[in-house]
Amino acid sequence: MLLWSMSFGISAEVLQTASPAMLSVGRFMIGLLVLVPLAARRPGFTRTLRRPRTIILGLLGAALYYSLTNVGLVFTSAGTAALSNAALPAFTALLGLLVLRERLAVRTIVGLGRATVGVIIVAGSGLSVDIGVILCLVGLACYALYTVLLRKDSITASASPPSWGRGATAGRHTSWRVEPLVLATATAIWGTAIMLPWLGFEAVTGTSSLPSGWVGLGGLPFLGVVITAPTLVLFNYGAERLPAAITGVLTAAIPALGYLFALLLGEQPDTFTALGGAIALVGVVIASFAPPGSMLPPPDDLVGGGTHRGR
Repeated sequence: MLLWSMSFGISAEVLQTASPAMLSVGRFMIGLLVLVPLAARRPGFTRTLRRPRTIILGLLGAALYYSLTNVGLVFTSAGTAALSNAALPAFTALLGLLVLRERLAVRTIVGLGRATVGVIIVAGSGLSVDIGVILCLVGLACYALYTVLLRKDSITASASPPSWGRGATAGRHTSWRVEPLVLATATAIWGTAIMLPWLGFEAVTGTSSLPSGWVGLGGLPFLGVVITAPTLVLFNYGAERLPAAITGVLTAAIPALGYLFALLLGEQPDTFTALGGAIALVGVVIASFAPPGSMLPPPDDLVGGGTHRGR
């Protein structure tokens, strides 16, 4: 979330000279230069890349979310785009309830309530609704669904009984066990591929432009290597192991951390906004301590292992 909150301001600076498609595709292609050499060595990379589920995740969590957010940044400010993330915890918790039928613990409900109050205060101090905000909200809904689908497949994987046979049956079982690095990389590949026609459209219509200046030329590689690549892997790892509602509450830290990042860049402090951010962070801390039984099985059950469960 800390890395994620930094992306809005940097993306807005890159968009001063680069076109939205160039930014969206460029940051992923640079990130893939880091991820692919690492993921290609891991088991199941090619199989994961071929799965329809991976294409859907790439569409929701990469192509739609980042494209809509970057286009939204053309019409609204970076601060407003960051504040619009106030809706993400509610989106994720609601979809988790509808799709996964997750039962929320009291601690999670309290944390979600505090986080929601905090982000409403933050949003109320600076959020204005325009076409940019609407695009960002649609992108956030796509990312919330992406989060829930990550969790859904992980629950299915942990519930699948181990197969002791060989051949096709064993292959079907092991296909569930995908490392976060492998899944994040395969998702990013499909997301980038889906966005390529958009970049081609910009090129044909003459609206495509490369970043220029030290901010643009330095910001795009920074987004790809420091933010996009690690955030994809870390978020996948966490979202597969946490209830969707808790993952959603954790995203409430984005407006608060985004505001803190803006302060570090020289923005004048606002007491009202700082108070809302502090309340949101308290909610995040409360919900982060998940009660017993709300987590998935240990990582070796979730990723690749699981053989000890039948012994």
